[in-house]
Amino acid sequence: MDNEKELSKRRNTIRFIEAAQELIEEEGLENISIRKIADKAGFHNSTIYLYFEDVDELILLASLKYFNEYSKALSELSKKKLPPREHFLSIWTFFAQTVFQRPSIFYNFFFGKHRNNLTKIIMQYYDLFPQEKADYSPEIKDMYYGKTISERCMEVLVPLAKEYPHIKISDLDIINDVTVGYVKYLLEQKCQDPGLSSSILTGRLLKMLEYILRIQGDVPPEKTIR
Repeated sequence: MDNEKELSKRRNTIRFIEAAQELIEEEGLENISIRKIADKAGFHNSTIYLYFEDVDELILLASLKYFNEYSKALSELSKKKLPPREHFLSIWTFFAQTVFQRPSIFYNFFFGKHRNNLTKIIMQYYDLFPQEKADYSPEIKDMYYGKTISERCMEVLVPLAKEYPHIKISDLDIINDVTVGYVKYLLEQKCQDPGLSSSILTGRLLKMLEYILRIQGDVPPEKTIR
């Protein structure tokens, strides 16, 4: 009986997430409501709270569908042995190319109500949708499952600092704060003006990262990611 209850709960949880995903595609994130999700899933509004803390948690779980291309790119990157700086910029390139395509979704994911508990959300989603889960190198896995965007950024910054002594360890928190703040700013700009070029915004983010690395000292002449 307990197994049947667990299976039923799992099926209903998945149905709610899929209903939310369908509504995001059909109406956009800003037009989603508890009533609409429940109606599409075939349940009463109040039933949502049997499976999720709140509608914000449900929307975050539904949002992870849009990580698929980014996840695949990171999985492929995990198989390569790139120089540290190129590896660092490649991760950021894949990230930027993903988030600027769906700015409202990713702004809500990384800077919304549940921004400090992303690991739980990510792990729960891949438990429900294991077919979407990718394999990563240990370093990329630690970043991908980071609890906050700040933690995720730091996970890719620290290895670069260890490789290049000119990057001051004492400045990592400042570099990380500036990076997270600039990501937030660019996402806000894209949310306010969807017509802004995603490729231009990606280029701006990468130039900022390269600039920060340069002012830390002489940057080794590796290939620049554009």
